[in-house]
Amino acid sequence: MKKSLPDFLIVGAAKCGTTSLGDYLNEHKDMFICNPKEPKYLTYSFLKDAYKGEGDDFTKKKAIKTLDGYKDLFKKAKSHQLKGESSVDLLYYYKKTIPIIKETLGDPKIIIMLRNPIKRAFSAYSHLVRDGRESLSFIEGLKQEEERLKLDYEFIWAYKKASFYADATKAFQDNFTNVKVIIFEDFVKHQEEKTKDVIKFLGIENEPNSFNEVHRNISGKPKSQLLNTILLKDSFIKTIFKKLFPSSFRARIKYVIQKNNLNPIVMNESEANYLKGVFDEDIDKLQDLLDTDLSIWKK
Repeated sequence: MKKSLPDFLIVGAAKCGTTSLGDYLNEHKDMFICNPKEPKYLTYSFLKDAYKGEGDDFTKKKAIKTLDGYKDLFKKAKSHQLKGESSVDLLYYYKKTIPIIKETLGDPKIIIMLRNPIKRAFSAYSHLVRDGRESLSFIEGLKQEEERLKLDYEFIWAYKKASFYADATKAFQDNFTNVKVIIFEDFVKHQEEKTKDVIKFLGIENEPNSFNEVHRNISGKPKSQLLNTILLKDSFIKTIFKKLFPSSFRARIKYVIQKNNLNPIVMNESEANYLKGVFDEDIDKLQDLLDTDLSIWKK
């Protein structure tokens, strides 16, 4: 059964470059990233009654709900290709997902991407503003976070809680043989080099082809909400577009349109100070775990 299922997982964290990495890997002839890239099958069994926040119903609708449906996502993979997916809620729900992953997939290779926790929190907020789901300020959203999560909003609303990484990262390291952690700030500076490191980690040869860096999945406040909705929601036009053009080309077109349609949301000083020091202990734990200097996250 496991032959028809993924060989590796990009488990999170959300808003840490996982979309870009998945797209780069999918351009390699020996890789196959499923569509949708975040099937969320491995969390659906315990989240099927959740997704109660603004716009969460769309996420729930797209989630893969059966094992057969999950296996179908990888049917088009060629026999020599490594199969992967990137449901980034797997890291956040690690206490529940790790046993499910082991039971369903065995011992897949695990990729974790992490970034400055305050910037990750704000990026998640900006993502929901872009999608027209968040109407509060960042600080008010943080104040409402605990109540929202009690009401079963999906994990993307966990601006602060999803930015604690150390315990989840250690749990994956303790339970799986091959775990690679990538620091987002390093990835952004050296995308080609870091992508090649991941390809080597996965056990396949790098290709000598050109590497085109594009920042995917950008956020901001839309100038045109209608255009933003067309880009993000499923439609007949998007279905035809997917059939006609490869994913790498579609991603670049989407990026150009979004870049011109989104006004960046910049975190101000008071918003940054609101979370200052909150993550310091977790950062220290993560530094020791990874033997990596993360002091830049505290500045």
